[in-house]
Amino acid sequence: MWEFNVLVTMAQDGRYRQMLEELAPHGEFHKTEFHGVALGRVASILQFLETVRSQREERIIAFQDISRVVPLDKVFTFDLDDFLAKACQAIRPYLPQMSEHRFHVRLERRGLKGEIVSPDIEQALDNFILDELADLGHSGHVDFDKPDAVLAIETVGTRCGIGFITRELNDRYPFVHVD
Repeated sequence: MWEFNVLVTMAQDGRYRQMLEELAPHGEFHKTEFHGVALGRVASILQFLETVRSQREERIIAFQDISRVVPLDKVFTFDLDDFLAKACQAIRPYLPQMSEHRFHVRLERRGLKGEIVSPDIEQALDNFILDELADLGHSGHVDFDKPDAVLAIETVGTRCGIGFITRELNDRYPFVHVD
């Protein structure tokens, strides 16, 4: 599997090809089977985020069309019967960053409608994190209003990427928002 480390969505219809052309010098980007969604591999996620920010400030048209950029630390493929188990394994390394903090899990599912129910998975993963933290003698708090971090889980068919979005990252790069 080709490993991606960013997911990019666009806000405007009709400029998908232009957006991909503008992104090409900054990494390897591929369109997906889902309209307006591209997966990319960039050398440095922070450098890429800075590029997007500066290009948006300079009003470069293709970069204005970018709705969201989600940095992803971990990627994996899954089958329906092992998705939750693989997601739990993948988020385990984030536990120290969530200890004693406010957080929540947000799953953006593309494809597999009716087979993966986002709210159910989000709740199961929030509970998994709280249970794991308690087993380690720590606590955390699920908070949807003002979290310190959001664990973003993005599925594109049977591919999944996970990113840890801190409040500071979201404040500096408003296009890195997880609803």
